[in-house]
Amino acid sequence: MNVSRRQFLKMAGGTGAAAAASLVPLPLTHWQRIQQTALPSANSPVLHLLNRLTWGARPQDVEHANAVGYEAYLEEQLNPEQIDDSALDAILETMPVLQMDRRTVFSLIEPYYRSYQALIKGMIARAVHSERQLLERMVEFWSDHFNIGSSDLSPEMITYQRDVIRRHAMGRFRDMLLSSAQSVAMLYYLDNYLNVAEHPNENYARELLELHTLGVDGGYTETDVVEVARAFTGWTINDASDTGFYFDPSVHDTDAKTVLGHELPAGRGIEDGLHVISIVNNHPSTARFLCFKLCRRFVSDDPPESLVESAAQVWMETGGEIRPVLRHIFLSAEFRGSAGQKLRRPLDFFIGTLRATGTEIREFWALDEMLSDLAQVPYGWQPPDGYPDTAEAWMNSSGLLGRWNIAMTLTHGAFSDPDQQSIMTSHLIERVGEPATVGELVTQVSALVYGAPLEDLAPYIEFVSDGAGSNAPVTPHVIARKLGSLFGLLLAAPTYQWR
Repeated sequence: MNVSRRQFLKMAGGTGAAAAASLVPLPLTHWQRIQQTALPSANSPVLHLLNRLTWGARPQDVEHANAVGYEAYLEEQLNPEQIDDSALDAILETMPVLQMDRRTVFSLIEPYYRSYQALIKGMIARAVHSERQLLERMVEFWSDHFNIGSSDLSPEMITYQRDVIRRHAMGRFRDMLLSSAQSVAMLYYLDNYLNVAEHPNENYARELLELHTLGVDGGYTETDVVEVARAFTGWTINDASDTGFYFDPSVHDTDAKTVLGHELPAGRGIEDGLHVISIVNNHPSTARFLCFKLCRRFVSDDPPESLVESAAQVWMETGGEIRPVLRHIFLSAEFRGSAGQKLRRPLDFFIGTLRATGTEIREFWALDEMLSDLAQVPYGWQPPDGYPDTAEAWMNSSGLLGRWNIAMTLTHGAFSDPDQQSIMTSHLIERVGEPATVGELVTQVSALVYGAPLEDLAPYIEFVSDGAGSNAPVTPHVIARKLGSLFGLLLAAPTYQWR
């Protein structure tokens, strides 16, 4: 009996890909019940660590982490400068725009499109191929935190992503905060380049307090917003400077100011803004707000209060050093008990699929189109708060159906559809080797997708073998008919949507 994908969906029921194809999303509690019992990481601390720390756990990553141990692997990732990433470097050499200064970028023909293309391709390439996976996850985290969503700023985003976000992603928060305040992209995006003593502009001041540091409930007042705006008057742009940043003393408000109870004396210049950076960096509300966001990203949508508070204490003790806080979170009991509690955001899903399958997308328009269909194009969120980071924001019928379609495009389509093969290259056969039986094939593909095989593979074996069982031989006919769809079904399953 031949088993089609449609028949498989009926067979697999709640634990297969049927829910992903449904036009009506399952209740969140039902999805959580599925993944908490089905994910292999629920019984493997190392696999759980890799599921959160990487963009997609590969079998070789799991093997290495098990060999060196949980804490040693974490230390490797906390020190990315010591990890050989030469394979990625060779890929990035084909994207020279990413290394250009802002003047050179603007001198290019079509600088806006070329910088947009380089940003997207570079982000995907790094996430898929880098061995420094925690660094890439933190670059994404800070890109959301200090979000700039404007295609009009693509040329400025080249240096912003490289010299602000990536440079400081694992360093000191204060350095990144100051660097972002002086970046041309942020000065344009939040209008601080227009902030002058005669007509203060409060856009940057408000987002600095509400989104970048203290948080909306962090204890500041409307008066603080006004005073912070006054402190940053004169922080503007001059293209004649090397970085584009320029402090113009002629438009700075030199009168005395009071910010969060701290006195800023009269007669100063750029020191006012630098003083504010120090005040908000050292504020306890900043420690708590940032640690809550880190715990929400890496632990659960509603992280344990105990972990948020203990992480904030580490933050305060280290002056906002990011690595000690990450170490504390990943070594905590609260983290170890959180397997399966984070939904993959669409970009997580997409990059995980590329890491599992090795599919190469040759046409940029196709990459851009797929990311748009998933509703999470890198740097494409327009408001300053960054892409949502909770399951509720992404758990909807169109989003789940989009994942199903992308999973099949990158697997079954790339493997079997001539129209798709002109756009992308499949490497599925190279990934699976030469399994002798269907049971071996399904186990191998499951491990490639999840980092370790799922416990219940019966529906997938039934599908691939057409009901003949796990000992059925793997023939060229089986590979041709079933391999692409097998990858796609495993990636579209509810269990894969959770990490």
